[in-house]
Amino acid sequence: MSLKTKELVLNGASICPGIAIGKPFIFTFMDEVIPEFSISIKEIEDEIARYRTALVRSKRDILRLQKQLEADGAMEAAAVLGTHLQIMQDPLLTTHIEKKIRETRKNTEYIFNSVIKEYEEKFNKISDKFFRERFKDIQDVSHRILGHLRKSVRMSLADIPKNSIVFARELVPSDIAEAKSLCVAAFVTESGGETSHAAIVAKAKGIPYVTSVDFHAIEKMKGSYIIVDGRRGEIILNPSCVTLAKYRDIKDQLQGRYESLERKGIEKAETVDGYKVILSANVENTSDLDKIHEYGGSGIGLFRSEYMFFPRDNFPSEDEQFGVYRELAEKMNNLPVVIRTFDVGGDKFADLEHFVHEVNPFLGCRAIRFMLKERDLFMVQLRAILRASAYGNVKIMFPMISGNSELLEAHKLVEVAKCELSREGVKFDKEIEVGCMIEVPSAAIVCDILAEEVDFFSIGTNDLVQYSLAVDRGNQSMSYLYCPTDPSVIRLIKMIVFEGNRSGIPVSICGEIAADPRFTALLLGLGVHELSVAVRYIPIIKNTIRATSIVEANQLVERILAMSSSYEIQEALVEDYEKRMGDEDIIFSESGELRLQTVF
Repeated sequence: MSLKTKELVLNGASICPGIAIGKPFIFTFMDEVIPEFSISIKEIEDEIARYRTALVRSKRDILRLQKQLEADGAMEAAAVLGTHLQIMQDPLLTTHIEKKIRETRKNTEYIFNSVIKEYEEKFNKISDKFFRERFKDIQDVSHRILGHLRKSVRMSLADIPKNSIVFARELVPSDIAEAKSLCVAAFVTESGGETSHAAIVAKAKGIPYVTSVDFHAIEKMKGSYIIVDGRRGEIILNPSCVTLAKYRDIKDQLQGRYESLERKGIEKAETVDGYKVILSANVENTSDLDKIHEYGGSGIGLFRSEYMFFPRDNFPSEDEQFGVYRELAEKMNNLPVVIRTFDVGGDKFADLEHFVHEVNPFLGCRAIRFMLKERDLFMVQLRAILRASAYGNVKIMFPMISGNSELLEAHKLVEVAKCELSREGVKFDKEIEVGCMIEVPSAAIVCDILAEEVDFFSIGTNDLVQYSLAVDRGNQSMSYLYCPTDPSVIRLIKMIVFEGNRSGIPVSICGEIAADPRFTALLLGLGVHELSVAVRYIPIIKNTIRATSIVEANQLVERILAMSSSYEIQEALVEDYEKRMGDEDIIFSESGELRLQTVF
């Protein structure tokens, strides 16, 4: 049917929350018919050389996009494009294609396209939606390679009009990576899942994204304004003046409120009754350091050191690491800098040459287990951190400790590194603090023993929830089980904080719930003194802390500990938050725009 001039609302599924107002931009890949023709024996090597050139140029494209995302601080999104680089190293796209060209003596475009089509048919037969989504990465890479082979016309989101609402049947990660947040207001697609890599990149950029929208309801779209409400998964076509005014008012109010919070950076993170909280930042690179000072952050509560070697396929040298750690220490002006040793494995950088394929990498050789196995790499990092400790308030933190034996073994290596540096006459902080993350249930259970060996704890709630509830947080079909308000998780946090406080060591929370203002009162009531969040959330969490009473927070904890279901706890947290702050949850997105997000 044709669009009428009256307001029309289309419903879809929200991938990335947010509100966008803009004009439609139809985005498609300009497919061309792939010709088939024979080549002579003399032409075979020329064809293979042409194919290799297309691969090299495609890799350059992706590396350029990676650097752009990394500069924007979108490290997870950039890691997605790292997957594309891995795909181009797969024998499927290297030796296999070249072998087919030699065997069939057909032109490269035809051979390449035929191989991709064969794999598409195989993937389409797989019932698991997750694996079907993974083929879209191969498809994305193939489009890029074909583009270089045929010099075909390929639309790009790099240079489109400002405030464009991008409509596409489907989007691939590199499409979104090329998009400029100042130009693309929102994405609307017919298909695409929340677990797709395209969705990850969109979230990292903070661009509202709604999928599962029925495009058959639209024959043609005029140049009138369109509203995308990523909170509810709604697309509003031909919005009335009243509707436009309403959404513009919401955006202006939210932006104004956040800017007001930003200006309060000098205020202390302190409850209304004087309970002081250390509010630090989780960072992956040095681009956010100025914002930490601007927002009145207490330092770096978690530096994810593994992102240093992105998008490389090897580990950085001692001097390379030292340079980064020293910059962190110096720019923080003696504020604490907690450097987590490489947390690799699981779903992070498991393609590095030191890894072997594991059936279940999340329960295998990752984080501290990997570093204790690869001791030369571990020593390089420990030496670099210790050297940087001479330039500021640097601390070492071990991830995924599951028991005391791992912790003691890691401690021994720290002492070995100290002895080496002392013999070499290198300066370092001889009293450097060493802590560990508590993100495995076994560590939580023996945290009283661990507390005797470390200077601080940091609770990684993302993995603690995953391992406690035996649910892969990346498994969309099981997402209903991944719930940080489960009573078992709350009780584990309570146990860890109690033992840490009893032993006189600080306990911080660096997982996602630390950045969710609905959890703030609960965490403070449980006795948490330190929170570490993404930089953009510091103003929001600080504002929530300043609106919280520690007495009321303690009362909230008493009520919640008596509850037996995650849903009941969720309701209690929402009710408490709305009572103190109102019913709007302000979330600051990566793109710099505020989002109004529904609770839980």
